[in-house]
Amino acid sequence: MITFKISTEPVQQFATILNDRRVTLLLRYSVTTDRWSLDLSIDDLPVLVGRRIVTGIDLLEPFDFGIGMLVAAPIKAGAKPTREDLPNGNVKLFHLLPEELSA
Repeated sequence: MITFKISTEPVQQFATILNDRRVTLLLRYSVTTDRWSLDLSIDDLPVLVGRRIVTGIDLLEPFDFGIGMLVAAPIKAGAKPTREDLPNGNVKLFHLLPEELSA
């Protein structure tokens, strides 16, 4: 499992290896919606743009990219991925492989 440490910067990028693939995540904060969105590239090819980060679901499940799951989980009850709650850790962004979820 990987936990992404989100800062207060409104645009931030992460590069990592997920399930043997080179993955780049670009997070953007929107003042209008008070939420974060995600752009995803796999092996330097953009595959997902503007996916809104919400809690409690696998953000990648509908797309079958083969890199595992990306989940925003509330650590504090009722927390949403807002400007404050995602950077301060009330909501955390996790990458998991299916076998990690069952364990």
